Amino acid sequence: MPAELWIGIAGTVVLLAFVINGLRLSRGPEGHAANAGRLHVAVGVLVIPVLWMIVAMQIAAG
Repeated sequence: MPAELWIGIAGTVVLLAFVINGLRLSRGPEGHAANAGRLHVAVGVLVIPVLWMIVAMQIAAG
């Protein structure tokens, strides 16, 4: 398998951990940690499709 695919898989695992931690933090009491958790979720949800689009473009380019 190409290295780009392994990078995409590893990046997805890291980003999913980032999102899960954000969900955990956002359920806590209101404050800085809850707001940071919401931002973690938003960033993770936005970055995962971009990550895979870049991986697909690199694999297609050959």
